[in-house]
Amino acid sequence: MRPLVYPADWLSRDQPPPLADFGRRLLAEGDSWFTIGTLNLLAASNVLFKLEVSQTTAIVNCAYPGDTLQHMVEWFNDPYFDRLLSKKNFARYWEGILISAGGNDLIDAAQVPPERRDGTPVPRHQRLLLTAEEAATSPGTGAERFISEAGWNNLVSYMLANFAELVAHRDLGPSKGRPIFLHTYATPTVRPSGTVGAPQGWLYPALLRYGLTGEAAQDVCDLLFGRLRAFLLALDESSGEPEAQPQVHVFDSAGLTTIQRADAQATDLSGHWVNEIHLSPDGYGKLGVAFGPWMESHLANYQ
Repeated sequence: MRPLVYPADWLSRDQPPPLADFGRRLLAEGDSWFTIGTLNLLAASNVLFKLEVSQTTAIVNCAYPGDTLQHMVEWFNDPYFDRLLSKKNFARYWEGILISAGGNDLIDAAQVPPERRDGTPVPRHQRLLLTAEEAATSPGTGAERFISEAGWNNLVSYMLANFAELVAHRDLGPSKGRPIFLHTYATPTVRPSGTVGAPQGWLYPALLRYGLTGEAAQDVCDLLFGRLRAFLLALDESSGEPEAQPQVHVFDSAGLTTIQRADAQATDLSGHWVNEIHLSPDGYGKLGVAFGPWMESHLANYQ
């Protein structure tokens, strides 16, 4: 079976969702993999809708399109998540917390141009990519030549601090010590396929601005998402890495071989992708059928 997903503001309705009737209640927050990544409703879905679970499960979802990790820790910008998680006299007990974070933050960082509008250069620590001229003198090889290591380290520090704050806020409320579930991201194909507001996609124009096209652009994309995958996996409490966070479990979506990549020449639905960075309903289904049982296996270890 699949969970029922309720927008967080439904809890304020005259007749709120009957959460007590469910065997399990989860709180969710995150980026566009937890929301709708396309305005084409026939192709719209997300991870939460497709989770396969063995008992009745209600998910209260605070995510909205365009959310990034920053929005999750700037609690005053979110009218629901922090209150439901940790606010005294408002927070509830949740068997688990589902978080989708890091993907949009990486994409946002990649979109920072090499120059400001006034023509002055953006410092390397404030961007992820290097120009061809900068790459020519970079000590790296292959795709690494185009990565600003100072910018990458800045992004990692930012994300790590935000995840640590998320864990701290969890432990301020009635869900202290309950599991937080994260996921890695299947690697997108760089292509001009987006939605309203981003018709050329997100990575394609960002990499093109730095002169990266074709295989070179895809190699840089693969490298960045590979690094993001490694960072997220290190957050798992069992990783043995210094970044590991207590009661945090990370599902490796990037390791699924059932999700088919898109054709680099396609401008619409291709493989298991509805556009450049969002999966199709079938793609999320491939993810949900594995993510759900994995999540339940960890929940079984909590009393």
